[in-house]
Amino acid sequence: MTLPVPFAYPTTRHVRRHGPRGYRDYGDYKPFLRDEFTFRCVYCLERELWYPNREGSFSADHFTPKAIDPNRETDYDNLVYACVRCNSYKQANLISLDPAQVAFSAHFTVAEDGHITGLSEPAKDLIELLDLDHDPALNVRQKILRVLRLKQKYPDDPEMHELFLNYFAFPQELPDLSRRNPPDGNTKPDGVKNSYNEQRQLNTLPETY
Repeated sequence: MTLPVPFAYPTTRHVRRHGPRGYRDYGDYKPFLRDEFTFRCVYCLERELWYPNREGSFSADHFTPKAIDPNRETDYDNLVYACVRCNSYKQANLISLDPAQVAFSAHFTVAEDGHITGLSEPAKDLIELLDLDHDPALNVRQKILRVLRLKQKYPDDPEMHELFLNYFAFPQELPDLSRRNPPDGNTKPDGVKNSYNEQRQLNTLPETY
């Protein structure tokens, strides 16, 4: 079994899979954002399953803050999925590393001991802004990496596998985007057809990610 690499940042820029349009409340885009960013924070890579209240600890973050460009408040292409911790630290700060423009793997790396390093000045600034190399973010990474080491050590232990799935399976509740009808339509309908909920219905969803 190939184990996940949960703190490997994307090697390519993020290309939007969904294109909902027209919601007046940006929070209505959250089901699309969950699927768009694979149920994890775009900044720290922490996952919904790692929080007791799951998606309740995540929100839509404005990459370009509302205070800077209020016209983009409900622009789906300006929204990313972020944990509430990263979102609260970011606040109205304008950051230069846009996941839709750059591959984050060129800017961030996570060591085996869980520490994160910025490979560029903008990355170092973001790590400081979001406090990514201190607890609780550091503690979470170290705990998750311990789980992976134990899974590697005891690959056939059923209790270990159950624990492993508690951290690396997809959420039980996946957004059914086929039931969503954005007021101004969806410019990328194929994204709905390939969403994680549709994959589950077709029994093609992987056990872990």
